[in-house]
Amino acid sequence: MDGARHPFKERAVAQCQGITRKGDQCKRDAKPKSSYCAIHQDQEVRPPDPPRGDMEWDSDAIMKAALGFALVGVILLLRFRR
Repeated sequence: MDGARHPFKERAVAQCQGITRKGDQCKRDAKPKSSYCAIHQDQEVRPPDPPRGDMEWDSDAIMKAALGFALVGVILLLRFRR
């Protein structure tokens, strides 16, 4: 079979490793730098983001929450005070 063409074309892109709803392997091409197509990319296991050691408190959000709780407290106190 020298010089004969192979009945299957060679794949330049890898096949998606995703599993369909029926349980079969996906037949679509994988996205570049991935083992999954766009539809099954949620099946790809990604490493968790590293924890941030420099996490800062959002003082503005904390102040707004504290004022909100204080306001609710005052409203409830005035409403139910007899």
